[in-house]
Amino acid sequence: MLAPGGGIIAGAPDIPVEDRCTLVHQCRTFRLVVVAPADLPCLDDESGEGHVGARLSVTSEQCRTTRRPRVTFVTADLPWQAASGASLRDLAVLRALRKSADVHLLAFPIWNIPQPGDDLRDAVVHPAPWPRGALERVRLRIAATRRGRQVFQEHLARHGALERLADDLRREPADVVVLGHPLYDGFVEVARPLAPRLIVDLWELRVRGALERMRTGVDPGRRLRAAADLLVLQRIERGVARLADEVWLVEPRDAARYARRYGVATRVLPTTIDVASYARHHTARREPETFGFVGILYYDPNITAVTRLMSRILPIVRRRRPDARSVVIGRSPLDAVRAAVAAAPGAVLRADVPDAVEELVGAGMLVAPLDTGTGMRVKFLEAAAARVPIVTNRRGLEGLTFVPGTEVLLAESDGEFADAIIRIWDDPSLRECLVTAAHARVVRDYDSSSTDRRVAEAVTGRIDA
Repeated sequence: MLAPGGGIIAGAPDIPVEDRCTLVHQCRTFRLVVVAPADLPCLDDESGEGHVGARLSVTSEQCRTTRRPRVTFVTADLPWQAASGASLRDLAVLRALRKSADVHLLAFPIWNIPQPGDDLRDAVVHPAPWPRGALERVRLRIAATRRGRQVFQEHLARHGALERLADDLRREPADVVVLGHPLYDGFVEVARPLAPRLIVDLWELRVRGALERMRTGVDPGRRLRAAADLLVLQRIERGVARLADEVWLVEPRDAARYARRYGVATRVLPTTIDVASYARHHTARREPETFGFVGILYYDPNITAVTRLMSRILPIVRRRRPDARSVVIGRSPLDAVRAAVAAAPGAVLRADVPDAVEELVGAGMLVAPLDTGTGMRVKFLEAAAARVPIVTNRRGLEGLTFVPGTEVLLAESDGEFADAIIRIWDDPSLRECLVTAAHARVVRDYDSSSTDRRVAEAVTGRIDA
């Protein structure tokens, strides 16, 4: 049986007959010539016709070492419906896993519930739609606090996600289990005894974010919820370190701190995107004298940024450019966001749009005064990939490798933001230099190819070419 590529691997008499075809098919994946035992009919790679191979001496272990690892990847929302930073990260991880392993996807979608016509052949999906009623959400929050869980984890537990995870791992044994966000509390404990190797994609150290939300939450209720989350997050971070074989984090600083604090193996896995897929935006039309902001609009740091843009930065810009406009783009805006945009002359809200990047490209510029918050900053990567110039502050660039002044413009005060916005409008050559340099940066540091290499290393113990 010939396959394009390398040497010979033969099934040996000591491999049980029922396992041999499986091993043959697994070996094929690595472009090896597989010769089956004489008593085993197999399918030819090219013709699909059955034939009988010759007996050659090779051990069962030699053949087994060539097979691709079996990986179960567990997520909340479906990775291919990439509507947020979380989904984009899960999508990059899923694509990378598929290049290095045989992947079984298990999803418990909260927000992007499968729709008729969705192709679910590659996944086992147990929808857990987020409650619509305010009273139901309050009850969920109270129950989560009493049980010492985060609210999303309590919600999934109520939908039977922990039991379904255990059943799935018993039914579909895996060599490696990867738990994505927010499948930590409870999920780690369930997966550990059923996973030969357990990897947790923690993203970031959320305790720092909870401390900030306690200080900067937009209302007392949200600050109180941040305090409740803090106690849970501290316990979760300790528990993950105790049970996981490896933990993935976005920033080198967080990875080093976590490894030092808990003695667990960590891997820096920057959030990446498929940069080439954004090329379709490069020639799109943009509105004159317009800038945009994009983000999840129920997240406190984004609410604070929108409020500052609408009440302080946009008025300064409009005093100098009366026709200036600002477009706020994002999912699930709270009333505070709607009110801030409605009260600002020249501002418009684009809520829950099908393609946020397309709206941002039309706005012509990303302006992000992020005074608080942690996270993956996917908005910056997507803007750079789509050749949209970026204006932000030092806090906004935390954890990213963009070079201020040549790849993005930095501003701190409201007046500095207004100056930077108008500079880009007035100087086409500056705009071109910024977007060209920033695009080169995302190609170099944040393209999905870097995720492919790191994920391959994690699940196979080697770097695939």
